[in-house]
Amino acid sequence: MMRPIPLLVTVCVGAILIFSALMWMQEDSLPELAETAPKPQAPQLEVIQPEFQKTVPDVMLNEDFKQSVKGIAESFAQQSRFPATSMPIRSEEALQKYIPNQAMGASLPFEGPNGEALRFGLRTDKYRYFEDETIEIHVNLLGDSELVDAEIVISIVADRKELYRVASGPLNMGSFNAVLDTKNVNTSSWPKELHLQAVAVINGETMQVVETIRYEPQIATVKSVGKGDVEDDYLVIPIAIDTDARGYFRITGVLFSGTTDKPLVHLEGKSKITINNDTVELKAQLRSLQISEDEGPYELKHLWLEKMPGPPDYETAYGVADEESYSIDEHSFDEYSDTDYEDPAAKRSLEFLNKIGGATQDN
Repeated sequence: MMRPIPLLVTVCVGAILIFSALMWMQEDSLPELAETAPKPQAPQLEVIQPEFQKTVPDVMLNEDFKQSVKGIAESFAQQSRFPATSMPIRSEEALQKYIPNQAMGASLPFEGPNGEALRFGLRTDKYRYFEDETIEIHVNLLGDSELVDAEIVISIVADRKELYRVASGPLNMGSFNAVLDTKNVNTSSWPKELHLQAVAVINGETMQVVETIRYEPQIATVKSVGKGDVEDDYLVIPIAIDTDARGYFRITGVLFSGTTDKPLVHLEGKSKITINNDTVELKAQLRSLQISEDEGPYELKHLWLEKMPGPPDYETAYGVADEESYSIDEHSFDEYSDTDYEDPAAKRSLEFLNKIGGATQDN
């Protein structure tokens, strides 16, 4: 059985074969053009024209490709039942891709002074820090079977220069934790991109691991969050933000069950913030809420604010809510308009995928 062929590659190959067929047809038309041109006077010589047998490329799509297209169409059909701005979260694992500002962490294997295998790890509690926030740092150094003794040095580095020595000391049970309160440090000359460096010294041998973080001003905060009202087939949650900036803002958040604390729906909203408007709405669609059969109450968490690039610097800027959670009222599903979500563009895309799968031939 052949492995499924990626759709993009197959389409490109098909386009090339079709182009080849067109070129073949164009070549066949050349003799007809030659017959209409004036014939020069020349000695009558018998010219034997060789006959070439040409074959038209025949594009055959196999059963593996057909099944691959059907799988893509089925997955797309499931996703397109819901707005991209109101996407159900079906598991705790799926929640991870919707949590903003997660730390990347860094971990490298090393060989110790005595040839032992070591793993040296460094991690912060998040990736992007705002001015005056506290940076939490966790370092671990472990061997195959036992803890390793070492001296640790942690520094903030940029352009290969140490900007600030955060902490130093011995490992404690294989780990070392440090906290940097940036309110107590002069950070005026720090660039936005920083490197957090941890160096371990074991019997004179040096090991190093580096994690990249961001440190920048906060563009906005959350002023207030509405309790949620039903409008047609949506639960509408207004988010008022506090900012001096103007332009388009995007807000994301996750709606949790107020009773089980289970993640239910990932929400996203966009709006232009002006002097007369400081609100972005998050809208949970009825069908998205019905997946979990939970009518509320809810808790809105992981709110993340993003100012889209615009003049004068055309840079993306960020903000975050001051509170970890905001309560949202309960509403019976009977209060909503019982309407399926439809996206005409998604419907056309699905029809196209189904047409490709249906038109596929077997080898």
